[in-house]
Amino acid sequence: MCAARLRRLWGGGSAAINAWLTIPSSWTAEIVANAGFDAVTIDRQHGLFGERDCVHVLQAIGTTDAVPLARVRWNDPDEIMRVLDAGAQGIICPMVNTRAEAEAFVGACRYPPVGVRSYGPIRAGLRSPEAYFARANETIIALAMIETVESLGELPRILATPGLDGVYVGTVDLGISLGVANPFDPDGAELRKAIDEILKETKERRCIAGIHVGSPEKAMGRIREGFDLVTSMNDSVSLRRLAEATASASRRGAELSGRALP
Repeated sequence: MCAARLRRLWGGGSAAINAWLTIPSSWTAEIVANAGFDAVTIDRQHGLFGERDCVHVLQAIGTTDAVPLARVRWNDPDEIMRVLDAGAQGIICPMVNTRAEAEAFVGACRYPPVGVRSYGPIRAGLRSPEAYFARANETIIALAMIETVESLGELPRILATPGLDGVYVGTVDLGISLGVANPFDPDGAELRKAIDEILKETKERRCIAGIHVGSPEKAMGRIREGFDLVTSMNDSVSLRRLAEATASASRRGAELSGRALP
């Protein structure tokens, strides 16, 4: 099971580099997954994926060595189980605010007796349903998003949830919940303090800490701090930046040639 590759990285003290997909295209997913990332996450919450899109993109990622993860739309056992059955090797669950919510999330990721996941890995167990079942509970990755003031207060209890592998910081929502002036700046004093607190609590309990960043340079900084899963690329953001830069450079070229465009 390919999620074991991430566990081996983390077990050896290494960090994993993650890409974030919002575009419901198997082709763009295949391009990103072949680029060399350790993991690629399908964003079901804010991305544009329908259920069929999710399957197609998981098939594309499956042609590579990248570990397919998914952020689900909500802490909903039906969706969590269906995404896992479709082949996601780990789940990032948004807005986990309490120990009870963390327990419900983990339960949906694990088969009995440790969880409540219903058996039916239609695509995940394609090669060997029995082998998949035997290893799924110990291999599937479960990360709870910490992105509210409430979850900050509950963090020690959330991290103590049996079967929870770690947390993923939702920096913007956390900033909004904290009421900071600029929730888009993770280096602002109050938001920075909260992120540092999350990282400290998580590492003390030897759990995985994940986070979004805005550039490879910021990814390097977060890895040095101790984060284990760092998302350094978003397909929509990357495409927009490239398109804007290309359009701007082309327009400057036209102006220099004396054929300025309107």
